[in-house]
Amino acid sequence: MNWLGLLMLPSIIAILSLPWIKNREIAARWSFILTVVSFLIALRLIILVYSVGHAVLYANQWFMCDTFGSFYVLLNTFITMTTAFYAMGYLKNEYDRSQFHPLTYRFYHTFYHLFTFSMLLVLISNNLGVMWIAMELATISSVVLVALYQTTEALEAAWKYLILCGVGLGLALLGTIIFYFASHHSLVSYQGLQWTALLKIASQLPPKLLEISFVFIFVGYGTKAGFFPLHSWLPDAHAEGPTPISALLSGLLLNVALFAIIRFKLILDQTAAHHFAQILLILFGFMNLLYAAFSLLRQHNIKRLFAYSSIEHMGLISIAFGIGTPLAYLAGLFHVLLHALSKTAAFFTAGNLIQVFHTQVIKRLRAAGVMTPLLAWLLLLSSLALLGLPPFGLFISEMLLLFAVVQVNYWLVIPLIIGLSLAFLAIFMKIQAIVFSHSSEIKTHNFSFKHVSNWPILLHLGLVTLAGLWVPLFLLMPVIMFFMGKI
Repeated sequence: MNWLGLLMLPSIIAILSLPWIKNREIAARWSFILTVVSFLIALRLIILVYSVGHAVLYANQWFMCDTFGSFYVLLNTFITMTTAFYAMGYLKNEYDRSQFHPLTYRFYHTFYHLFTFSMLLVLISNNLGVMWIAMELATISSVVLVALYQTTEALEAAWKYLILCGVGLGLALLGTIIFYFASHHSLVSYQGLQWTALLKIASQLPPKLLEISFVFIFVGYGTKAGFFPLHSWLPDAHAEGPTPISALLSGLLLNVALFAIIRFKLILDQTAAHHFAQILLILFGFMNLLYAAFSLLRQHNIKRLFAYSSIEHMGLISIAFGIGTPLAYLAGLFHVLLHALSKTAAFFTAGNLIQVFHTQVIKRLRAAGVMTPLLAWLLLLSSLALLGLPPFGLFISEMLLLFAVVQVNYWLVIPLIIGLSLAFLAIFMKIQAIVFSHSSEIKTHNFSFKHVSNWPILLHLGLVTLAGLWVPLFLLMPVIMFFMGKI
């Protein structure tokens, strides 16, 4: 049985069946069941990859899952599953507030699975051209989801997202074509874009041509990853889309876009152009970190606040992957995992608060600790997890990153600490004002929590806390072995 081929089956079934299910509750439950099946298949696939010790190939090597990709596959399917569970209560409350037309539910569930399907396709594509097509499909499907409310602001955000990311992916396509041109003398035509084949003959590729192609690829996919200065679509899309989609955009899509860049970087690492790729990732990582840190001080919308936090964390991950030592890769992958779990928990909690207060404006969310104590404390805990305070796991990943930076150049510690400190002050000041402030103007809202589930939030925070207190060595060793060339 080929588990890699089965991995896409639940998403395909969902895309074909959900448009025809009229009952909202049945559609939501069927959507969640299919995500559970997808996660279980992914779990079995990951066990298979680690047990055989090499990449699993499928369909004449067009699709592949290796140690690096399996990490992302498991994370994507898990968050897709928990987000689908959260969406059952969230969408029910949106319908009760008459914000969704009944037909909109069918659009949501169908494009939700089309979006997650395309991201999975990016992760398991062994062909770099197929990976680009899958990334384009992810853009188109997520544009529909961002515009789901059909307000002026949502349509504007979706249009900006489509234009900027469309241009970016056009540049990524050009970079991919140049990459293919660089390899066509060494490989037969159908292998010219196969990642596994390119990795074997990387030392034979012309370094200058690889550098030119990597610039286009980095700018193109970097637009999707939220790299400054082509990031401006990100805060708008996160703020105007439904909360489950905001969680997926921040927790999954940004990671998938950076994953595509790292695929190319791993090839450049085998050539004389490896320093060029490192410099780009480190430079733009620090630009992201510092820009987001200063921008966080100016935010007055809670979803935009977490959106800029995503830009900050993508900067940290980019710095780790740019440094490229085993310790830095370990810090980067650990940060990918924990940021995704923490940020989705933060968005879930923010979405529930927005449904209580009917606003995203931070000043109008004050006295949440009095109005909704449970949600207020969940918001505080998820924010503290994002800020990297112990005992949450991001503390460990940021400390590992700090050590990795010191190994390379201790002067780089200065901008790193400045960025982290500013981000900490900005987020903590705004979140504590929501949780601990009191206001005589706050009126009680009639809102029932019977349809809003806090279980995904508690599960994510529990996993992040567990990672901070106890990290099994067997989870880290495959990562270390892969980047040391042992797998």
